[in-house]
Amino acid sequence: MNIYSQYTYDAALLLEAAAAHTTEQTDVGATILDLGPGLVEGNLVIDVTAIDVASTDEYYTVSLEGSNVAAMTSGSVELAVSRMGNTTAPGDADTGVGRFVIPFRNEKNGTTYRYVRLSTKVEGTTPSITFSAWIAKD
Repeated sequence: MNIYSQYTYDAALLLEAAAAHTTEQTDVGATILDLGPGLVEGNLVIDVTAIDVASTDEYYTVSLEGSNVAAMTSGSVELAVSRMGNTTAPGDADTGVGRFVIPFRNEKNGTTYRYVRLSTKVEGTTPSITFSAWIAKD
C-alpha cells in the first residue's frame, strides 16, 4: 500500500461489511448514511478481497448514490463509481484484489445530497465479488 491508500477507519461511515455479491443489487436495507446538510468531500474506499474474472466477461460496478430523501426512494444520483472486472471495453486489464479509492463530493450540479448508499451491479457468466466499502474523510 502507498500513502494514498492509508485512511483512518470510522465504523460510523461503513457502507458495506465484507460480503459476496453474485447478483445485481441496490443494497436494499443496507446502510444509508446521513452526511448532514453541508458539503462533504471524501473518499469511497472499496477493499476487494475476492473477484472472479475467469470467464473473461465479468463486469462489476460499485456506485455511491446520493439523495435528499432519507429513505433513498427517489432523486438518487451517482456521486462516485468504480468499474472492475475482465472485459474488453472500456479497458482490458483484469481487476485483482486490493484497495480502490474513489474521491467524491456530495454536491452535483449545484445540489448538495445529504444521504448516501452503495449500489452494486454485477454482470457476466459467473460473477462474484467480495468487498467492504466505507467513506474516509478527506
